[in-house]
Amino acid sequence: MKDAPLPTSHAKSGPLPWLVGLFALWQVAFPVLANLWEFVPRRVTPADHYPELSNTQRWGTFTGIEPAQRASEIAGDVFAFWGEVTGLKQGWNMFTPDFPPHTVVPVAELHFANGTTARVASRFAPADPDRPQVRWPLVHDREFNYEANITMLGWHADEDTVRAKPDVWAKFPDRVRDNNELFAHWLAWKMRTHLTANPGAPEPVEVVMIFRYIPTRLPHEAADAPRRPAFERPAAKWYPGGPRAPGLLALEGFDPVAKRFVPLKAVTQP
Repeated sequence: MKDAPLPTSHAKSGPLPWLVGLFALWQVAFPVLANLWEFVPRRVTPADHYPELSNTQRWGTFTGIEPAQRASEIAGDVFAFWGEVTGLKQGWNMFTPDFPPHTVVPVAELHFANGTTARVASRFAPADPDRPQVRWPLVHDREFNYEANITMLGWHADEDTVRAKPDVWAKFPDRVRDNNELFAHWLAWKMRTHLTANPGAPEPVEVVMIFRYIPTRLPHEAADAPRRPAFERPAAKWYPGGPRAPGLLALEGFDPVAKRFVPLKAVTQP
């Protein structure tokens, strides 16, 4: 007696396999397309406030044909949205041109009308710079990256580099202006942190952001070599009471070349 033939299974047809395949292709193509699209000029929108000088996006127009320009800008919006939602957004300025010789953490220094001061440091500031502790991944990750977007603006601002490139670092106040919301919101948050922890304390008349530079080992340095000394440098000053004069921001940027704070003009919306 012959054995009965085994039943043959057939792959089910339907849209799901096609959708999964298209999604996989989109995920592969997205990083390439998103990076290439930044070379296509787009117009500044009110949401951009003031285009950052460090931004890799090209600003302007590439054609006088409005439908083509608009379609390109919509495509750019789609890439930006998908990068934010999925966490695929890339920040090349974190990796080029090289790694900084310092770890930089922000400190808020509150100045009161009676001449006293108080400080509120970043939660990521190591208690012992020579023996920093491990930072657990995903814990306070949003806060860490928010601060990193501020401190990376001054990664290389040690005295030797500032002295060697005064034309570059004299423009640091412009970078503060370009990122004024990042600076002002962080300083306002640290002010509230201090006031919450000290009920009845007066509100400061100004809050200064200090960058604390903690040297990291350089590739050529021996493990037992003396560590280079840490140092601090002002980065910005925020006035809780608002701008000091019409047409100015409530924020000033520090010029590390002239070693003074520079008033920053408010930027008119396009």
